[in-house]
Amino acid sequence: MDNEIQDSVLLDLVIAVHTPDRPVGRAVASLVDGGLPTAPGAQRRLRINVVCHNTDVDPIRERVAPEHRGLVRFHHYVDGIKSPAGPFNHGIAESSGTWVAIMGSDDSVEPGALARWVEAAERDHADVLIAPMGHAGGGPIRTPVVRRTRHARLDPVADRLTYRTAPLGLLRLTLVRRLGLTFPTRYATGEDQSFSAKLWFSGANISYGRGLPRYLVHADAALRVTHTPRPVAEDLAFATDLVTSGWFEDLPHRAREAIVTKIIRVHIFGHVLLRAEAGTWSSADAAEMARELQKLLFRAPHAARPLSLADRRLLDAVAREEADVVVMKALALARRRFASPQTWLPRSLSHALHPEAPLRFMSASALV
Repeated sequence: MDNEIQDSVLLDLVIAVHTPDRPVGRAVASLVDGGLPTAPGAQRRLRINVVCHNTDVDPIRERVAPEHRGLVRFHHYVDGIKSPAGPFNHGIAESSGTWVAIMGSDDSVEPGALARWVEAAERDHADVLIAPMGHAGGGPIRTPVVRRTRHARLDPVADRLTYRTAPLGLLRLTLVRRLGLTFPTRYATGEDQSFSAKLWFSGANISYGRGLPRYLVHADAALRVTHTPRPVAEDLAFATDLVTSGWFEDLPHRAREAIVTKIIRVHIFGHVLLRAEAGTWSSADAAEMARELQKLLFRAPHAARPLSLADRRLLDAVAREEADVVVMKALALARRRFASPQTWLPRSLSHALHPEAPLRFMSASALV
C-alpha cells in the first residue's frame, strides 16, 4: 500500500490479536467511543487495524460487533513467532496516518480518550503523547513517574520515562519512521524495551496526558506472554543486547545510568522475586543472574547508587551469587516493605535527592 501520510487518516490504531478467544470486540468498541470520526470518508478520522497474528481472520472478525466490523481493517499476518513484535511492526508498516498507536487485544480506552489525546498532543506540538494508564475498575498505573510540575517537553531522566516501557499513547508516524523504530522479534519478552528507550532518548518533544482519559488494562486475560516464567538469560536478553549496543554506548552517562537503574529495579529484582516465591531459585539461576548484573554495571557503574538500602542488600546477594532461596525471598520481599526506613534511603545520603532515589521516586509516584 501507499505509505505516504494521508490527511484523511488522523490516527492509525494497531491491535495485535494472537488467539480467537481474546475480547477484541471490547477493544474496538472502546476505540469507536474514543471521540474521533470513524467513517471512511471523514476527514481526520480514526482507522482501526486488527492484526490477526498466526491465526485465522474470520473467528476474530466474529468477535467484533457487526456494527463495528466495517470500521476495522483486518490484517492476516503469519510469522510463526509468539512475540507481539511482528504484528505490531506489520500494523505500523501498513499505517499512513499522522499518528500511530498500538493496543493489546485485552485492553480498552476510556470514553473520549482518543480525541482528548490528539487535542493535547497538537496543543503541545508534541511528537509523542504518553497515555495515562489504569486498571479497569481499579486504580492508576503509576508509570512513568513524571514530575508533578511537568506534562510537556519531558526530560527522559528527570521524568523517569524509562519506567514506561510499553509505548502506549500517540506516536507521530514520521518520527517512528525517521528513527527506524521497530519491535525486535527475537525476544521471548521485553520486545518493547529498545523501541521505547530509543523513543524516550531521541530528543523528541514528549508530553504526558495528565488528567486525560486513560488506557485501561483488563485483568481477564487467560495468559499474557510477558507473565510466563522463563530462564534468566532468556528473560534478560533484551537488556544485555540493549546495554551492549552502539546506540547505548553513545548515550550520555546520565541516560545510561537511568536505563540500567530501571532494569535492575524492575527486571533483575522482579525475576529474583518471581523465582524465589515459586521456590525455583537455584545455584544456576544465581550464577546466571550475577553474570547479567555484571554486564549491566560494567556499562553504567554508578547505576546502583540511588537504590535503597534494602535494594542494595538484594543487589549484593545477586552479585555474590547467593543460592539460598529462603535468603533471596526474604531480601526480595524486604525491599517491598515501604513502611521500613530501609526502603527510604540510599546507602549514601549524597544521592538522596537523585531522581531515582527512593523518597523522590515514591513521592513523585504517589502524585502520578
